Amino acid sequence: MRVLFWYILKTILYIPFRLVFWTRVINKKELKKHRGKGIVVCCNHKSLNDGPLLYFMFFWRKKRFLVKPGMFDTKFKNRNMRALGCYPVERGKDLSLMKYTKEQLKEKRAVFMFPEGKRAFSPEDALALRNGAAMIAIMNNAPIVPMVLKRAPRPFRYSPVKIGKTISVEQYQGKKMEKSDLAELSGKIQSAMAGLLDGFEVQRKLAWWETKESVIARGIVIKENKLLVIKREREGQVYYVFPGGHVDEGEVARDAAAREIAEETGVATMPTRLMYKHTFNVLESYYYCSYKSGNVGKTDAHEYTDTERNKGTYEPMLVPVEELKTLDLRPNAVRDRLIADIEKYGINLARPPMYVK
Repeated sequence: MRVLFWYILKTILYIPFRLVFWTRVINKKELKKHRGKGIVVCCNHKSLNDGPLLYFMFFWRKKRFLVKPGMFDTKFKNRNMRALGCYPVERGKDLSLMKYTKEQLKEKRAVFMFPEGKRAFSPEDALALRNGAAMIAIMNNAPIVPMVLKRAPRPFRYSPVKIGKTISVEQYQGKKMEKSDLAELSGKIQSAMAGLLDGFEVQRKLAWWETKESVIARGIVIKENKLLVIKREREGQVYYVFPGGHVDEGEVARDAAAREIAEETGVATMPTRLMYKHTFNVLESYYYCSYKSGNVGKTDAHEYTDTERNKGTYEPMLVPVEELKTLDLRPNAVRDRLIADIEKYGINLARPPMYVK
C-alpha cells in the first residue's frame, strides 16, 4: 500500500514540477540505448535542485540516486528520500555501498552519482572526481554514461542537460583491480564530463564554438598564488607565454593542453574549464587547469633538447599572480583579461568570465 501511495504521489507531482523547472536534454538517445540495462550515470553537481530535476527528467527510467547522509538525518527525510529511490553514501562503509549498487545494477536500474562528492562552485572543485563511480562500474561491468548540467536548476528558466558518449569498462574485466585502473577510469570520466562543458556553459556562443576548432591549446595553471608560465628569450627579447602547443590530428584541444603542459613543464594537470579563445594568426584555446602533481622544470621536450632550433631559450617557472601587471605575458589580451577576472572573482576564478574574442 505504501509503495502504491508513493507511486501515485510521484506521478501527481510530475506535471507541476516539469511546468516549473524547464529542461532540455541534449543527446538523450545515448541514454535510451541502455534502456533495460544496469548503468552508472555520472553528473556534475551544482545545487540541491539537481537531484529532483534529474529524477523527474528521467521519471520513467528505473533508477537509484546515491546521496550524502545529511539528507537522511531525520525520520521524515529518511522516509521520503528512500521512497524517491535515494541511498545514503557513508564514508567507511564501502562494503554496504558495493552490495547495494550490485543489487540495483543487477535489477537493470540506472545508478545516478555525483562523483565530485559535493556541490562545486569553482573551477578547482568542479570535476575533481573521486574513484567511487569507477570502482562501482568496474566491479559490476556496468557502462558509464557521463552527463553535465549547464547551470544550477531554478524555477522558470531552462536548465539544459547534455549527455556524452558511453564509457565502456570491458578492458578492466578479467584482472585484479588496481588503484591505477581506478585513477585511469576516473580520468576518462572527468575528461568526458569536462569535454561536454566546452561551449555549453555560455549558450549564446555555442554555434561559434562548435564551428571553430582550435589549432593551439594552452593552460592557465595557478598553484599557491603563482601562475605557471614559460620564460622566453628570443632575438634579444625577454617575455613570457602560457604553456601549451599544437593540437594533434584527431586530438581534442582539452587533451592537447594537458599533454603540452606536461611535456613542457613536467607538471600533470586536469583542464576543468575553457576560459578564453583568442585569435592571433590561428585560433587558440585557454583552459583553466587544476594542478595534480609534478615539479616545475625542464623536460625532454624538443624545446629544450633540439639544439638546431633557432627559437631562443625556454624556461618553465611559477610567477606570483600579483606580478602579472608588470609581466610581458603574451598574448597581452589574454593576460589583461585574466588579471581582470582574478581581481573580480578571486584567485580561484569562482565565476565564469566572458570569453576573449
